[in-house]
Amino acid sequence: MVRAFILIILFISDNLFSESLDSMVTYDEHFNIALGHYNSQRYKLAESEFKKILIDRKNYSDPVSHLMLAKSQYFQNKIIECQRTCKSYLNKYPKSEYEINVRVLISDVLIRQEKYSNVVEQLLPVRLEAQDSILQHNIDYRILSSIMIGINSSKIEKLLFSSENRINRSILNLARSYRSLLDGNTNDMELSLSVIEPDILPDQYKNLFNGLNRFIGSENNSHGTVAVILPLSGHDKIKGQTFLMGLSAMVTDYQYDLLTHFKIYDNKSNDLRTLKILKKINQDRSITSILGYLSEVSNIAATSFSGSLPILLSKSNYSELPMLSENIYLLSTSSEAQARLSARYAVNILGYKNIAVLSPADDINKNYADNFIKELNQLGVDPVSIEWYYGKPENISRQFSSVRKVAWSLIPDEDPNVGYLDMEIDSLDALFDVDVADFIDIAEENHNSNKMTRKDSLKINLNTIEAIYIPINRGDLSFIGTQLPMYNLETKIIGNESWMDIDILSQDIIGPHLQGLTVLSSEYPKFGMTESSELDRIYAMGYDHSYFVNSLIKLSSTSRRKFKSFLKKGDLYMGASSLIELGGPSNNENKIVRVLEYKRNRLETIGYFNGTELVEN
Repeated sequence: MVRAFILIILFISDNLFSESLDSMVTYDEHFNIALGHYNSQRYKLAESEFKKILIDRKNYSDPVSHLMLAKSQYFQNKIIECQRTCKSYLNKYPKSEYEINVRVLISDVLIRQEKYSNVVEQLLPVRLEAQDSILQHNIDYRILSSIMIGINSSKIEKLLFSSENRINRSILNLARSYRSLLDGNTNDMELSLSVIEPDILPDQYKNLFNGLNRFIGSENNSHGTVAVILPLSGHDKIKGQTFLMGLSAMVTDYQYDLLTHFKIYDNKSNDLRTLKILKKINQDRSITSILGYLSEVSNIAATSFSGSLPILLSKSNYSELPMLSENIYLLSTSSEAQARLSARYAVNILGYKNIAVLSPADDINKNYADNFIKELNQLGVDPVSIEWYYGKPENISRQFSSVRKVAWSLIPDEDPNVGYLDMEIDSLDALFDVDVADFIDIAEENHNSNKMTRKDSLKINLNTIEAIYIPINRGDLSFIGTQLPMYNLETKIIGNESWMDIDILSQDIIGPHLQGLTVLSSEYPKFGMTESSELDRIYAMGYDHSYFVNSLIKLSSTSRRKFKSFLKKGDLYMGASSLIELGGPSNNENKIVRVLEYKRNRLETIGYFNGTELVEN
């Protein structure tokens, strides 16, 4: 009984202490605590504190805390709660100075829900109220993005009927014109364009306006819609955004020749979200195909998806995927294809027989080496040396020494009688005196001469191994490149795409020793477009793969069946940086590569190779 009484006293005193502590903190201090949580992305704590301020301190009457509560919920992905908070805000504080911020937040919720028509309906009435130029820019960006994704005609007509503002009406007519173009109705497109007032149209919309004007006078053509799934947020966002940059550059360069509407989806670097997007897209009959730059897990998920849409994957090292589904198409060569083509190039084109392999033993790059060795076996060539290493190749002297030892063993033995057999004897030469001391001196000299040491032997260049195949991990080039020259192997290095790092290859301690390095890749990017060689390749994929899709849409229009039929033909496509020639049992895997060679600080293409013949530039 006494124990229970003590617990009750402690509970009451604790509550009294917390209440007295709350009363000691002013409103401004409490708000700053909540704001600190928000700015530090501790949104759950921020929501709790803003809720306390709103309920306990302000009796549900504090517009700023109300808005911040909604924003804290939004960033926790509490979409329903956020919507309710926003609606209660609009009901409680009509004509508030923060109303425009609340409507922008509501539009972000609608964008997440992919209700793009409602985004325009939400933002158009308040866009002119934005006094801050940055806020107005953000509002116009959301409106334009929603228009470009495509809003339905009935919503546009409804908004046009109710809108009286000239600028807003011009924006809506622009939306109607673009919608008509997507529907293949150029007459309605031209009619809507003719009533737009270009002088008052905001700058952000003028690129779309000018682009639509270029279609005036063209025949009615239905634009095909292609869904593009990318990781535009999350841990892979840099790759997804770079791919999108390449796609956007293509759209700008080929705006006169563009018959494809690209509908962009963000999978947030989440493989489960990829599956949800695929399921939703499959129900949309207006979509002709899917283009994706995805993680390997998402690639596998796409392969297991049972829909009828052709899914074009920009990159995967799983060459088995096209075999598992006829609707999967690999637009870049897989690691297996690159390795096998590298072996054929070394044997059939270069004529090499003495070939060594040096490879990491991890799964990805071991796959390169295994397939290279298998293809050599099919060609009747056994590698003269196979060396594996684990982890970072910071010191692989044992492996390089082993390769060099094999190179020594390949030097043909000299016949000791060759010198005598080739010697011509003149009988007159026998008429001379021979001093026995001459022989003794020679013997002593030979006896006293130093034998060649291990260190001295490294100074001799060995050319008995004609090529070494070295598939490396991304980021390991600097380790391999600095160790290789120490072993004086006059040999051709054949590598995978991880060797395509111009910044490292151009270093004085590496580049001069790698002249003639050969890499087979389906991409030959313009280096320097982005911050790294890897991203340059992704940018090139975004540019070329999207135009490859557009070239098929031009032939097939909106028909999935025709699109797949043209894909299966496997015609050679030569993009700005990429080659695509689909082959394999179902004609759904890229089977062609460019042959790149490093010379004088540049990777240059010497031609393209399909496994049978090299077509030189």
